[in-house]
Amino acid sequence: MFQPSHNETFYLRHYESPRMSHGFMDRIMGTRFDLLFFDKIPAVSASIWRMVLEELSRLHGMLNRFDPMSEVSLVNQKACRESVKVSNTLWDILVACGDYHRKTVGVFDITKRDFSALHLSWEDRSVFFTDPDFTLDLGGFAKGFALSRILRILLAEGVRTAFVDFGNSAIYGLRHHPYGNSWKVSISNPYRKGEIVEEFALVDGALSTSGNTPEYSEHIVHPRLGEKITCRKMVCVESGDTVEAEVLSTSMMAAAPDQREKIIQSFPHVRFKEIKL
Repeated sequence: MFQPSHNETFYLRHYESPRMSHGFMDRIMGTRFDLLFFDKIPAVSASIWRMVLEELSRLHGMLNRFDPMSEVSLVNQKACRESVKVSNTLWDILVACGDYHRKTVGVFDITKRDFSALHLSWEDRSVFFTDPDFTLDLGGFAKGFALSRILRILLAEGVRTAFVDFGNSAIYGLRHHPYGNSWKVSISNPYRKGEIVEEFALVDGALSTSGNTPEYSEHIVHPRLGEKITCRKMVCVESGDTVEAEVLSTSMMAAAPDQREKIIQSFPHVRFKEIKL
């Protein structure tokens, strides 16, 4: 169990004015994690932070395909030979990924190959792969899902004002900043230091950003064509739903022009912003 104290990789700090708690974790789900929340005494803040850390640790241990002992890795190892029963959480995730695969005309694909090779048995909640080289990769879903679970914890514990940030790529602003009418989020150009290319004002909303950077590129692949997305651009998606925002930012990076139009039509309540860099 995590302890809510200072550590070189995670900590919780409490500030009496403006009665703010700042939780930080150096590396989880491949990135840095920050949480700001307000109006809780230190003992209550510590309890909330502990619950958040435990949930992050649980999800990371379940969904990290690079950990050979994670649930996703064990499914990847076994499901090409036999049906594998999965946890309720992973089952719900896989069902949701199937729904998003259909809604994004096949662009969102956690297999990056052929989603039809993934078979889900509703009878016993098991998974089977018909392709022996098939693997699951939840990298375009996990942070959005984790945000939704963290938000659930915060609301259950009576937190009404908060800002949650996974490495500037998956963000949620609960209510608004204590000294403003929104949470202001600036998007920087990774190719030009100091240049701000867009600004968002979040109020009870999620923002997800996908794109290439000088240090991290060609990680998004079109599932049907197998082509790596190499262009210098980013896609920002603003939505009331944390999972939806992350799924759509990844999908819109990979989608062809005709596919982008269909995705936009399917999600009329979502704000899309493509930025050429």
